[in-house]
Amino acid sequence: MSKFVKFTKLRSTTDYTFWAKFAELKIDKFKLDEKVVINLWGIYNLQSLNEDNTNPLVLDFTSFNEDTETIYGNSSVICCGKMINTNTYEAFRQTNPGTFINTLGKDILDSIVDGSSLQMPWKLSLFLVLAYSDLKKYRFHYWFAHPTPLKLPEIYYEESPKSINEEFVITHVEDLCKGFLQLDGRSKNYFAVLISHKNNLSIVNLATGVNIIETHKFYEDKPQEYSEIYFAFYDPSTNSEPGWPLRNLLCLLFWHCSMYCFTKTIKVISIRGNKAQKSIVFKLKVQEYENIKRLKSTLFKNQLVGWENNANDKLGPNIADLSDTMDPAKLSDRAINLNLKLMKWRLVPNLDLEKISNLRCLLLGAGTLGCSVARVLIGWGVNNITFVDNSNVSHSNTVRQSLYSHQDAVEHKYKAYAARDALLNIRPSMNAEGVILHVPMPGHVVGKSMMESTKQALEKLEELIEKTDVVFFLLDSREARWLPTVLCAAMNKIAINAALGFDSFTVQRHGTRNSSILSSPDIDVKNPLGSDLGCYFCNDVTQPGNSQTDRTLDQQCTVSRPGLSQIAAGLAVELLIALLQHPQSIEAGALMGNNRDNINSNNTELVGLLGGVPHTIRGSLWNYDMQLTITHRFTSCTACSVPVITEYKNRGLSFVLDACNIPNYLEKLSGLEEILKRSDLDELCYALDNLSDNDDDNNDELSVIP
Repeated sequence: MSKFVKFTKLRSTTDYTFWAKFAELKIDKFKLDEKVVINLWGIYNLQSLNEDNTNPLVLDFTSFNEDTETIYGNSSVICCGKMINTNTYEAFRQTNPGTFINTLGKDILDSIVDGSSLQMPWKLSLFLVLAYSDLKKYRFHYWFAHPTPLKLPEIYYEESPKSINEEFVITHVEDLCKGFLQLDGRSKNYFAVLISHKNNLSIVNLATGVNIIETHKFYEDKPQEYSEIYFAFYDPSTNSEPGWPLRNLLCLLFWHCSMYCFTKTIKVISIRGNKAQKSIVFKLKVQEYENIKRLKSTLFKNQLVGWENNANDKLGPNIADLSDTMDPAKLSDRAINLNLKLMKWRLVPNLDLEKISNLRCLLLGAGTLGCSVARVLIGWGVNNITFVDNSNVSHSNTVRQSLYSHQDAVEHKYKAYAARDALLNIRPSMNAEGVILHVPMPGHVVGKSMMESTKQALEKLEELIEKTDVVFFLLDSREARWLPTVLCAAMNKIAINAALGFDSFTVQRHGTRNSSILSSPDIDVKNPLGSDLGCYFCNDVTQPGNSQTDRTLDQQCTVSRPGLSQIAAGLAVELLIALLQHPQSIEAGALMGNNRDNINSNNTELVGLLGGVPHTIRGSLWNYDMQLTITHRFTSCTACSVPVITEYKNRGLSFVLDACNIPNYLEKLSGLEEILKRSDLDELCYALDNLSDNDDDNNDELSVIP
């Protein structure tokens, strides 16, 4: 070991609760005042020492309390501190470290000169914090300093450091450890250990503080009531060198008893271990100086040092990025996803939550069904939802449509915007959008004055469907679902349809319409896959028309039992999730009523990670019945047949205008008109109506009308 004494720098750390509390105080109390000096308390927790005694200075939410000592009692060593927080990162970077530490650290020098640190030596353990807090991103830049004079007299080891057990007898060690634990949190920083001999007994006394220097004048050459004196300090250091706090204790001794320091041996106890049981004794000697008075006068005229190294072990600030911990939106995300993670951990280990969370969902209709579907989607952790609607919130909506409030109705807000805002209030971090759009519909004539708006509506709807993964059809009328069905078929998007009656509902996934279907009209009736399944219009024998004309109010609105929308919405979303988790995804085979009992088999065409995936679910609250049915792809469907898809791709807007303005246009285009003229139509319809999952091969040709 070198005989020249070196000092180990301190380490400090901040708990995330410290910054959480500071963020609260910054907003409510400190505001934009960056000149205010914030008083702090830091602790060395004696109860949480590691095996190697590492124990950094810790700041947490209690650091701002005046009664920190009451909170921690004798279980910690408590240090005082000061903090300056700048309002901008530039101000933080441009703060001169030397000026900062010299200005705020001057209190240590003042307490030594005026003698207050003799009675309150914890003032010598002052720490400083320079900080900048980005409260939007929850990133905190901070730099700790433990100020002490730069230049001290040269100090040497008179002898090698010793363990406390080597220096003291067992009874003295026990008395020292016991006395240390009884000291209050601040007195543990620095104190004196006195050994007296009375009546042939050796006694150890601990003097709280080091005012023994003044009260006993121990540096004068006269008899004393004690035989030895040691100056003790709490030392977070773990190596053979004394820690940084000893520097200020030596400064105190140099100032108040310089003659003693330069002529006698300074005995120091480095208190280590949670019970002082691993302490080390240092015996130090100061180099002789001819002019001690001059040395003493210049001791405090040099600058202060003591800045900590950062996490990279370089001189500079640290950054605490607590966005994941403190951002309320992310806190909400973790809480929302907890149920999903619990589901994955134990029940469904292979559940692909990322596929669900990244899903882009387009909800056509923000009414009763739209609100209910959105609530179930966010329950599954879906992050991207777009509402399309052109109506406003009315007072009759608020009790049935779960995303709207009375204030929305008072303000007559657009449903798409109100639904978007409601989702963001529930989960602020999600990507929710609202689009005001009127969907062009067959039978709703488009005049010249509406030509431009219809063109824009088509372009916007095409754009929305193109960039989405799944489209939910939740619109009020049947004809409003026609154009989205055509677009989803043309772009081969997942389409989930939900429709309500008074006490009945239908939930359906549309079949896929990839390029292979354009070249092959064949359908597998017995084991239908995604490409064999029909759409919402494949059962129709006429093209959709204007269903709103010549109807009473109750016929124009969807009048349903209040609980029906939640049932249908839940099934619609669960159908989607089951489809996504199926190994064949959108091409998954349809679960039908007669094979429902075999759902636990190893038939991967039917069974996915979450069970079977039906094509159509029909249910009724009249008899609480639910049936799984199949609608096969109809080659003359007015929405998803090859002629319709081809015509849309070739003509675009003009095709849509013809569908809206020309009666029976879609029937002629799809070939449905020719079928309706067939002489054997009654027999065909009867066969189709009676076609079930149990039909034999002789009925196969009836499922696709040529």
